[in-house]
Order: sequence, then structure tokens, then C-alpha cells
Amino acid sequence: MDKVKKFLNGIDLIIEYICSGILVFLVCLVFSQVFCRYVLKFTPSWSEETSVILMIWMGFIACAIGVKRGIHLTISALVDLFPRKIQKIIYYFDEIAVLIFGLIMIFYGGQLSSHTMMSIMPATQIRTGFLYMCIPVSGVMISFYCIARIINLVLNREN
Repeated sequence: MDKVKKFLNGIDLIIEYICSGILVFLVCLVFSQVFCRYVLKFTPSWSEETSVILMIWMGFIACAIGVKRGIHLTISALVDLFPRKIQKIIYYFDEIAVLIFGLIMIFYGGQLSSHTMMSIMPATQIRTGFLYMCIPVSGVMISFYCIARIINLVLNREN
């Protein structure tokens, strides 16, 4: 179990580094776009579209990381009013609902990206399907993290 945990933590670290790199590149790209627009009176045609693509991908991947860490918005004050046994049931229901949402993202995001694969974005000449591919990728990550959290809940029954 320790080897699996170590492997998963390594993958998580790689994903977080990728998100950090995208954020740094995004900040540099937007800064250069603003500089070029207002100082040089010239804007690269691809910079705005690239910024949007990177922001969307980073947002979806960061959402999956938020699921892993359990940092999304919850109303814990209401859950804390219930007895421990009911709280555990609510936590299971919560994880299962997020898992279903991740599976829906995989299914419908996959359909959306495949239907838009022939469309091309004008400035970057990238297929639109690659932009929407972030939905099923994030759905896979969310589903995976939910399954891991459910297993963790089951293994920590005594808590």
C-alpha cells in the first residue's frame, strides 16, 4: 500500500508542477500581451486565444486537485450537527455525488471534444476538441480522486 501511495503522490506532484508551470507561463504571456498592446501598439494574434486555452485547462486541472485535497466549498456547520454515524453517511453520499459528476464529465466531455475535433480555432489553428479535452481529463482525475477518498473513508471506519 505504501508503494501505491508513493506512486500516486508522485503523479500528484507532477500534475501540480504542470499547473504551476502553466500559471507562470500564463502570467508571462498576459504580461507580454499587455506590454505589446499598450507600449508597442502591437498584439500577437495568438496570445489572447492561447491565454484562454491555458486558463481553461489550468482551471479544470486545479478543480481536480481541489477534489483530491477536499478543499472545495462545503457546509460543514450543518453536517457537524448530526451524530457521527450520520456524518459518515453524508460524507459517503458527498463522495459518491462528486464521483458521479466526474463520470458525467468523462462521458459528455468526451462527446463534446469528439464532436468539436474538426473545428479549428482561428488564431492558434488548434482543433477546438483539444480545448474541450480538458473536461474528460479532469473528469478522470476527479473520479480517480473520489475513488481514492472513498477507499480512505472505508479503511478509516473507526474514525
